[in-house]
Amino acid sequence: MDYERLCDGVMGTSASNPDPEKTGPETTGQGTAGPETAGPETAGPATAEPGAAGPAPAGPVGPAPAGPGGFGPGGFGPGVTVVVGGGAAGIAAVKALVEAGVPVVGVERAPALGGLWRLDDDTAAYEGLRLNTSKPRTRFSDHPMPPEWPDYPDRARMLEYLQGYADRFGVTERFRLGTTLVSARRTGAGWELELDGPGGRSRETAGHLVVANGHNHIPRHPDPPYPGSFTGTQSHAHTYRTPGEFAGRRVLVVGTGNSAMDIATELADHADTVLLSARRGVWVLPKRLLGRPSDQLNGALAAVLPWRVRQAVSQAVLRLAGPRLPAGPRLPAPRRGVLQDHPTLSDTVPALVAQGRILVRPGISRFEEGRVHFTDGTADEVDHVVWCTGYRAAVPFLEGGEADDPSRLLLHRHVFPLDDDALSYVGLMQSTGSALPVVEAQARLVAAVRSGAHRLPGRDAMRAAAVEELGAARARWGDRRPHMRIDVDQYLRTVRRELRPPRTPGPHALSGRRIVLTGAAGTFGRAMSARFTELGAHVVGLDLVRPDDAGIPFVPCDLTSPEAVDAAVAEAAALLGGIDLLVNNAGRGGPAPAELPPGEEVRAQLELNLLGAWHTTAAAVPHLERSRGRVVFIASRMALLPLPLAAAYGVSKRALAAYADALRLEVGTHIGVTTVYPSMVRSPIHDSTRRAGLSLDAVSRPEPVEGVVAAVVAAATARRAPRDLATTARGRVETALARHAPGLADRLVRRTVAARIAAGDFADAPMAAPMVRRHGG
Repeated sequence: MDYERLCDGVMGTSASNPDPEKTGPETTGQGTAGPETAGPETAGPATAEPGAAGPAPAGPVGPAPAGPGGFGPGGFGPGVTVVVGGGAAGIAAVKALVEAGVPVVGVERAPALGGLWRLDDDTAAYEGLRLNTSKPRTRFSDHPMPPEWPDYPDRARMLEYLQGYADRFGVTERFRLGTTLVSARRTGAGWELELDGPGGRSRETAGHLVVANGHNHIPRHPDPPYPGSFTGTQSHAHTYRTPGEFAGRRVLVVGTGNSAMDIATELADHADTVLLSARRGVWVLPKRLLGRPSDQLNGALAAVLPWRVRQAVSQAVLRLAGPRLPAGPRLPAPRRGVLQDHPTLSDTVPALVAQGRILVRPGISRFEEGRVHFTDGTADEVDHVVWCTGYRAAVPFLEGGEADDPSRLLLHRHVFPLDDDALSYVGLMQSTGSALPVVEAQARLVAAVRSGAHRLPGRDAMRAAAVEELGAARARWGDRRPHMRIDVDQYLRTVRRELRPPRTPGPHALSGRRIVLTGAAGTFGRAMSARFTELGAHVVGLDLVRPDDAGIPFVPCDLTSPEAVDAAVAEAAALLGGIDLLVNNAGRGGPAPAELPPGEEVRAQLELNLLGAWHTTAAAVPHLERSRGRVVFIASRMALLPLPLAAAYGVSKRALAAYADALRLEVGTHIGVTTVYPSMVRSPIHDSTRRAGLSLDAVSRPEPVEGVVAAVVAAATARRAPRDLATTARGRVETALARHAPGLADRLVRRTVAARIAAGDFADAPMAAPMVRRHGG
């Protein structure tokens, strides 16, 4: 009988076979197992930009004159997005909106683009300013920096880079330069804007406002001020330009950020005395480690490992490979980990401190005329104080109190307000790396939403995500601007995932594919066969019995019998006219502590999970080789992260993965081989484990069966068969952790098990009694 006639019979009749889910407490059908670079990061440069905010003199209000690109009064309107700020964030936002086909006008109060990298009275730039992230970790994704540039380009090169980027992508002509946004008032249709430009005051309307004005242009001073009076002179880093003006003076630099370290270094060659006041310790990282820029060593691991793991790796590398300083004074040691602070990048400051050319002092306690007293009781004569105490975020043009303190705004993805869909922010963040990749990602988010290519989740979902991110930021960085904190690698990965087109295969993605599926009667098998059929495939299931509601042809087969497997695979191949894809899905689970002798349950799991898949694959290989087909093995996360008390399942699935690897080496030139690693999916396979008091619910996070099915479809439809596939983002992290840091993975599992024992979760589990006893229970 051919496949089509057999399908007709399946659809039109009802079989009287018993429910496969009741064939045994540990099985679902015959199977369907319940699946279960290193280096320090560095802080990025201050790449926010002054933007277009600021006061403007009063004057007559009229229509706006034409600006670059021919924008006149018609440049604005209800359907237009207005971007405020012409630094890196504003340039990236305009570029993304232009590419998305969204009408956009940029507004910048300065006469040129470039933000803080311009050397001007209204910027925080100084002549010696340099990047403190390397070129590859700083650049925009589609605009590389020249290869001949140094690893850490200076201010002039960065300005050239930003302006060249704007010119290349047609951004410059979209801006109205020399134009200040005086006020922005929310209306029912969008925004009413008051502008002050070369032609005087004007009022315009806009449908959406992108705030990209940066947060490095309003100096922040100690609040409240330190007691006492100081008769010397004072300035903020915002006005610092060159060290020559401090020649022969005794200068106190307050702060330990990148600007403080740069300025103290420059002053060491000009000032008579340089003091550095540090209220707390700070990580000072070398610019190069192991022959590479420091921030490049973390790239591969940063994409997959939790920050605490990366922090341990980074600090270990610093201890082993960091520079050895000469004997002498030291900067105060940091109290928090390297990824819980805002590290400073400097090759010179630690050496200058050790040489006594920069004198380190603790925090200030008070002033007394020309003397500065410190918290350790010491005092020094000082002529000038340079406050390197950061900047205050402000959005002065927004009316109605929408952003009285932007640094405390709760934003979805640090971009979208929860209660205003006509407003977004780009660059309102403090990143662990360069700002440029972050503002590029944020700009693409805004452009995708404005163009309709991406839809934001509902208000409740956005709030929940923002609150969760804020909680994680507080846990890592404390109360120092937690609303603005971003882990650059995690953030970029999140945005890429959200903007990635859905991987929904087309309705005919598997059209005509001939698929043999083991364990087809169980939870996974039913879901897979339904999805394969929906995508146009011809499917034959192998299992002990066929369920009443089967939608595909079945060949009854005991997968633990080599003779039965050979006959069943031959029959399935005859029905299908060949085999293009074999999915080894059948599996069996159940409790089996490793410390006990292997019994029948252990042998049954090894027979089905490993040898059954081996027999089936061997029988199908000649058919798959002729069709240049593929084989997919459903393993388990437990193949990589074993759990106690389930040794047989973990061992059998790890052996299955090893078999897949060996098979790939032998037949990979003609047959694609993929191993899928699901986590726990709620199915009857776990019933016996629960009855034994050994539920996995508190150890392994359940995932939907649809995710596992999607992973198998992805393996079947990919241009080249992937080697290994985790089924969730968490699974990818766990897989990487198990592969690259097995010792750490073991510790995490032991800690979880110990917590479950302490909570009494195994109190009614006789099989766990010896382990509980060894834990003092």
